[in-house]
Amino acid sequence: MKWSQFFNTSIGKKLLVGATGLFLCSFVIVHLAGNFQLLYNDEGKAFNAYAQFMGHNSLIQFIAWGLKVVIILHALIALKLTFSNRAARPVKYAINPGNQTSSWFSRQMAIMGSILLIFIVIHLANFWGKFHYAEMPTRTYPGIEEPLKDLYALSYETFQNVWLVILYVIGMIGLSFHLIHGFKSAFQTFGLNHKKYNGLINFVGVWIFGILIPIGFALIPIVIYLKK
Repeated sequence: MKWSQFFNTSIGKKLLVGATGLFLCSFVIVHLAGNFQLLYNDEGKAFNAYAQFMGHNSLIQFIAWGLKVVIILHALIALKLTFSNRAARPVKYAINPGNQTSSWFSRQMAIMGSILLIFIVIHLANFWGKFHYAEMPTRTYPGIEEPLKDLYALSYETFQNVWLVILYVIGMIGLSFHLIHGFKSAFQTFGLNHKKYNGLINFVGVWIFGILIPIGFALIPIVIYLKK
């Protein structure tokens, strides 16, 4: 079987969804660490320098564009897999056995993933698009020769809108539910499902990716809103 044929099968699609999902899990850790610099009391020096480096380094930009492709690929394959599974069972069970055959999180993956995708589009429009394609004020700092685009000020201005803060919190709830099931599911797809490691995988998937990381992201706009 050719690779193109294999990845068009159900198991092939699941492997692609799992691989792209784990790659995106590594990204959220780096992104959260960078975004926490918004809370430093340095008038935006650390965060703006970080944004300048991430926005103009050639290698980082190559990875960033690849990341956007991965997000789209992950979403499209996951949705196609969901629709294929539903089409394979056009008649619903007389008694829904969902609670016996799958977790609540797995049955909501398509909904939570769609909420998350909408959030990502809004997030990119609010920050990434303006940083790269709109006129932005700059700011100079001691020890840094060139003026930096003031993404720090844009972030604080954006999060004075309480509805955007609420939207970001909802987006992180979607991320939480998505990761609680998705992290563990990815390991199962790759056959890494053993009682010796399942406890660690569940702990990392639920408590770190499913709870701590979304809470960290959600706290940033909340703290910024309350600080102003």
